[in-house]
Amino acid sequence: MDSQSRKNYKDINYRPFLFYVVFGTSGNDLEISASRHHVDSFPEGLALRALNRKENGAYIDGFFAGAVGSILKKKDPELYEKCRVSEECVILSGEVKDDTTFDYMRNTVGFLEALLEQGGIAVFDLMTFTLYSPDTWKERFFEKEINAQNHVVILVSAEEGGYWLHTRGMAAFGRPDYSLHVSGSDPYEEYSEVLNQMIFYGGEGVFFDGIFRLHTRSGKTYRVDSRFVEDFGNDDFNNAYCEVSLAEEESDPEGKA
Repeated sequence: MDSQSRKNYKDINYRPFLFYVVFGTSGNDLEISASRHHVDSFPEGLALRALNRKENGAYIDGFFAGAVGSILKKKDPELYEKCRVSEECVILSGEVKDDTTFDYMRNTVGFLEALLEQGGIAVFDLMTFTLYSPDTWKERFFEKEINAQNHVVILVSAEEGGYWLHTRGMAAFGRPDYSLHVSGSDPYEEYSEVLNQMIFYGGEGVFFDGIFRLHTRSGKTYRVDSRFVEDFGNDDFNNAYCEVSLAEEESDPEGKA
């Protein structure tokens, strides 16, 4: 099967980290079809672990505790409850060794799809705090080209005088997440579009550390200053991140920035 290239890949010695949980299946006798699931190998660096409530109940309960549990319950109470009482699950996690193409993500999606077909009731992406039903997973990820925008979320938090936009999930592509503090008068949709472009190109391998320019659909040009913060222990991201600032640039009379 054909590889999907990461067109702007640069090796910065920063590997993707994945952590998915499939609830409702043991993974025993898992059947993988290369043609059906689009899998040609199991990504080196990842591992499958089967857990059950009899032996690992406290660990499984941890997925539904605290702030993360509250987020999952609020998003989909019914699916949350089904997962919370499930007797078994399979964890697929680890640090990917080869991320020069999107093959590792295509293979991961295929393995998770196979676990859902075996009886799994949901996929939990720990990096984005998201539960996906089998139908939602298939529609969003399976047999689709890999696009980081589908795997990464932009969260919005109110703060004094404005709001905070920050991403979660860029770790799956071996790139830092993005943090942007803005005032209440700043154009939310424009800023979100800039971050979405950074997510897309970051997924393709760009490492945003420095000053560059991005253009929006409305024709505006933003000067972006992205500064890498090597803090992998930050709970807001479970990843290192870039502190981002934006400034709109004036266009010349011919419409060029």
